[in-house]
Amino acid sequence: MPRRFTTFVRNIEAIGLRSGIESRALKSHVSLRDLYEGPNRAPSIAAARRTVYVWLLSQGKGINEIARLFDRAPNGVFKLTQKKGG
Repeated sequence: MPRRFTTFVRNIEAIGLRSGIESRALKSHVSLRDLYEGPNRAPSIAAARRTVYVWLLSQGKGINEIARLFDRAPNGVFKLTQKKGG
């Protein structure tokens, strides 16, 4: 099944998270579309995803739930949300 931005937007609106996700993405100068579809290696997009994913975790969402919402692999979401450093 192909990734669909319109379905993503409809889903986050339905659960009341669009404004929170969009505002955090825009603070990182990333559009909602880039947050969902953008390249994985772009530093600004990766930073925006990290910010949004960590916020969603703090809102009680699980790794699998976030991965399903963004059509991502759970291990990618998990790695992005782990603290850096030792």
